[in-house]
Amino acid sequence: METSKDILLQLGESIKAIRKQKGLTQVDIEAKTGIDAGDLSRIESGQVNLTFTKLVKLAAVLGVQLNEIFTVTAKN
Repeated sequence: METSKDILLQLGESIKAIRKQKGLTQVDIEAKTGIDAGDLSRIESGQVNLTFTKLVKLAAVLGVQLNEIFTVTAKN
């Protein structure tokens, strides 16, 4: 079974992968959601457990459904 840390890391990698696919920077996301770029960096690196509200905002700005965030495989 995956640990909470593993889940947060996978979620963060997925958000980062989608953001990059859309050609957006962390600063772009900050301007559109109000989520601090530093906080977004910590979310993308799996260091922070984001709220559902932030997750919904991110999905909207990224132009994806919530389930897509959970199904993207990050490519390094």
